[in-house]
Amino acid sequence: MTELDLSAEVYPCPKGSLRHRDVVRKIGGKEQFPLLVDASTGVTMYESGDIVKYLFKQYGQGKSPSFGLLESTIFTGWVPTLLRAGRGMTMWSKAGTVPAEKLELFSFENNTYARIVREALCELELPYVLQNVGEGSSKMSSLLSIAGSKQVPYLMDPNTGFRSGDHKTILSYLFQQYSVGG
Repeated sequence: MTELDLSAEVYPCPKGSLRHRDVVRKIGGKEQFPLLVDASTGVTMYESGDIVKYLFKQYGQGKSPSFGLLESTIFTGWVPTLLRAGRGMTMWSKAGTVPAEKLELFSFENNTYARIVREALCELELPYVLQNVGEGSSKMSSLLSIAGSKQVPYLMDPNTGFRSGDHKTILSYLFQQYSVGG
Protein backbone atom coordinates (compact mmCIF):
# COMPACT_ATOMS: atom_id res chain seq x y z
CA MET A 1 0.00 0.00 0.00
CA THR A 2 2.94 2.33 0.63
CA GLU A 3 4.35 1.67 -2.85
CA LEU A 4 0.96 2.46 -4.37
CA ASP A 5 0.41 5.53 -2.17
CA LEU A 6 -2.89 4.08 -0.90
CA SER A 7 -4.68 4.96 2.31
CA ALA A 8 -6.80 2.48 4.25
CA GLU A 9 -9.16 2.15 7.15
CA VAL A 10 -7.66 -0.37 9.57
CA TYR A 11 -9.66 -2.38 12.09
CA PRO A 12 -7.07 -4.26 14.16
CA CYS A 13 -7.90 -7.83 15.18
CA PRO A 14 -5.16 -9.08 17.53
CA LYS A 15 -5.39 -12.57 19.02
CA GLY A 16 -7.91 -12.62 21.84
CA SER A 17 -9.80 -9.62 20.52
CA LEU A 18 -13.53 -9.41 20.03
CA ARG A 19 -14.31 -5.93 18.68
CA HIS A 20 -13.84 -6.37 14.97
CA ARG A 21 -13.63 -10.15 14.50
CA ASP A 22 -17.40 -10.59 14.14
CA VAL A 23 -17.36 -8.14 11.24
CA VAL A 24 -14.57 -10.11 9.56
CA ARG A 25 -16.56 -13.35 9.94
CA LYS A 26 -19.71 -11.71 8.56
CA ILE A 27 -17.96 -10.13 5.58
CA GLY A 28 -15.50 -12.88 4.65
CA GLY A 29 -17.12 -15.98 6.09
CA LYS A 30 -14.16 -16.92 8.27
CA GLU A 31 -11.81 -15.49 10.85
CA GLN A 32 -8.65 -15.11 8.78
CA PHE A 33 -6.27 -12.19 8.43
CA PRO A 34 -5.50 -10.02 6.64
CA LEU A 35 -8.84 -9.35 5.02
CA LEU A 36 -9.08 -6.70 2.31
CA VAL A 37 -12.40 -5.05 1.60
CA ASP A 38 -12.15 -2.73 -1.37
CA ALA A 39 -15.24 -0.54 -1.19
CA SER A 40 -14.41 0.97 -4.60
CA THR A 41 -14.77 -2.33 -6.44
CA GLY A 42 -16.72 -4.56 -4.05
CA VAL A 43 -13.82 -7.04 -3.89
CA THR A 44 -13.20 -8.93 -0.64
CA MET A 45 -10.21 -11.24 -0.26
CA TYR A 46 -7.81 -12.98 2.10
CA GLU A 47 -4.11 -13.94 1.70
CA SER A 48 -1.35 -11.33 1.74
CA GLY A 49 0.20 -12.33 -1.60
CA ASP A 50 -3.17 -12.30 -3.37
CA ILE A 51 -3.98 -8.91 -1.85
CA VAL A 52 -0.67 -7.41 -3.05
CA LYS A 53 -1.23 -8.77 -6.58
CA TYR A 54 -4.79 -7.45 -6.62
CA LEU A 55 -3.80 -3.98 -5.39
CA PHE A 56 -1.09 -3.66 -8.04
CA LYS A 57 -3.44 -4.89 -10.77
CA GLN A 58 -6.24 -2.56 -9.67
CA TYR A 59 -4.28 0.55 -8.61
CA GLY A 60 -0.74 0.10 -9.91
CA GLN A 61 -1.29 1.71 -13.32
CA GLY A 62 0.83 -0.98 -14.94
CA LYS A 63 3.49 -1.08 -12.22
CA SER A 64 4.62 -4.36 -10.69
CA PRO A 65 5.47 -4.90 -7.04
CA SER A 66 9.09 -4.04 -6.29
CA PHE A 67 11.54 -6.93 -6.25
CA GLY A 68 10.99 -9.14 -3.23
CA LEU A 69 7.75 -7.50 -2.06
CA LEU A 70 5.68 -10.66 -2.34
CA GLU A 71 8.41 -12.75 -0.74
CA SER A 72 9.46 -10.25 1.91
CA THR A 73 6.63 -10.69 4.39
CA ILE A 74 8.70 -13.16 6.41
CA PHE A 75 11.43 -10.54 6.82
CA THR A 76 9.34 -7.39 7.07
CA GLY A 77 6.49 -8.92 9.04
CA TRP A 78 7.30 -12.03 11.03
CA VAL A 79 10.96 -11.48 11.95
CA PRO A 80 10.42 -7.99 13.46
CA THR A 81 7.36 -9.30 15.30
CA LEU A 82 9.33 -12.21 16.74
CA LEU A 83 12.21 -9.91 17.71
CA ARG A 84 9.72 -7.73 19.59
CA ALA A 85 8.24 -10.74 21.41
CA GLY A 86 5.02 -10.76 19.39
CA ARG A 87 4.06 -7.13 20.06
CA GLY A 88 0.99 -6.09 18.10
CA MET A 89 -0.28 -9.66 17.70
CA THR A 90 -2.22 -10.01 20.94
CA MET A 91 -4.78 -7.82 22.62
CA TRP A 92 -3.58 -5.79 25.58
CA SER A 93 -5.56 -6.94 28.62
CA LYS A 94 -6.54 -3.40 29.58
CA ALA A 95 -7.76 -2.21 26.17
CA GLY A 96 -10.50 0.38 26.76
CA THR A 97 -13.37 1.66 24.68
CA VAL A 98 -13.33 2.40 20.97
CA PRO A 99 -13.29 6.14 20.23
CA ALA A 100 -16.23 7.70 18.37
CA GLU A 101 -14.03 8.79 15.43
CA LYS A 102 -11.12 6.90 13.89
CA LEU A 103 -7.63 8.09 14.70
CA GLU A 104 -5.40 9.05 11.76
CA LEU A 105 -1.83 7.82 11.38
CA PHE A 106 0.71 9.05 8.85
CA SER A 107 3.21 6.26 8.39
CA PHE A 108 5.07 4.05 5.98
CA GLU A 109 5.59 0.33 6.17
CA ASN A 110 9.29 -0.02 6.95
CA ASN A 111 9.64 2.81 9.46
CA THR A 112 10.62 1.25 12.80
CA TYR A 113 8.93 3.87 14.98
CA ALA A 114 5.74 3.83 12.90
CA ARG A 115 5.66 0.03 13.26
CA ILE A 116 5.74 0.35 17.05
CA VAL A 117 2.82 2.80 16.96
CA ARG A 118 0.85 0.47 14.62
CA GLU A 119 1.52 -2.38 17.09
CA ALA A 120 0.07 -0.29 19.94
CA LEU A 121 -3.01 0.60 17.88
CA CYS A 122 -3.47 -3.11 17.22
CA GLU A 123 -3.03 -4.15 20.85
CA LEU A 124 -5.60 -1.54 21.89
CA GLU A 125 -7.93 -2.53 19.00
CA LEU A 126 -8.20 1.09 17.89
CA PRO A 127 -9.56 1.63 14.38
CA TYR A 128 -7.63 4.19 12.38
CA VAL A 129 -7.10 5.70 8.97
CA LEU A 130 -3.65 4.81 7.69
CA GLN A 131 -2.13 7.47 5.46
CA ASN A 132 0.86 5.87 3.75
CA VAL A 133 3.47 8.53 3.07
CA GLY A 134 6.39 6.73 1.48
CA GLU A 135 8.94 8.42 -0.76
CA GLY A 136 7.17 10.42 -3.47
CA SER A 137 3.77 10.16 -1.78
CA SER A 138 1.06 12.55 -2.94
CA LYS A 139 0.08 12.89 0.74
CA MET A 140 3.48 14.20 1.86
CA SER A 141 2.46 17.85 1.31
CA SER A 142 -0.60 17.24 3.49
CA LEU A 143 1.59 15.81 6.27
CA LEU A 144 3.98 18.75 5.96
CA SER A 145 1.07 21.19 6.17
CA ILE A 146 -0.46 19.46 9.20
CA ALA A 147 2.68 18.54 11.12
CA GLY A 148 5.21 21.09 9.92
CA SER A 149 7.59 18.26 9.00
CA LYS A 150 7.76 15.00 7.07
CA GLN A 151 8.46 13.01 10.24
CA VAL A 152 6.57 9.76 10.76
CA PRO A 153 4.84 8.40 12.62
CA TYR A 154 2.42 11.29 13.04
CA LEU A 155 -0.83 10.60 14.89
CA MET A 156 -3.94 12.73 15.09
CA ASP A 157 -6.87 11.97 17.37
CA PRO A 158 -9.98 13.94 16.35
CA ASN A 159 -11.69 12.81 19.57
CA THR A 160 -9.34 14.78 21.82
CA GLY A 161 -7.35 17.05 19.50
CA PHE A 162 -4.10 15.20 20.26
CA ARG A 163 -1.39 15.49 17.59
CA SER A 164 2.20 14.32 17.77
CA GLY A 165 5.08 13.14 15.61
CA ASP A 166 7.09 11.67 18.49
CA HIS A 167 6.60 7.91 18.83
CA LYS A 168 7.23 7.87 22.59
CA THR A 169 4.69 10.64 23.16
CA ILE A 170 2.21 8.84 20.90
CA LEU A 171 2.64 5.53 22.75
CA SER A 172 2.23 7.17 26.14
CA TYR A 173 -0.88 8.99 24.94
CA LEU A 174 -2.49 5.88 23.41
CA PHE A 175 -2.05 3.72 26.50
CA GLN A 176 -3.14 6.50 28.87
CA GLN A 177 -6.15 7.57 26.80
CA TYR A 178 -7.40 4.22 25.52
CA SER A 179 -6.77 1.67 28.23
CA VAL A 180 -8.89 0.77 31.23
CA GLY A 181 -7.46 2.56 34.26
CA GLY A 182 -5.07 4.45 31.92
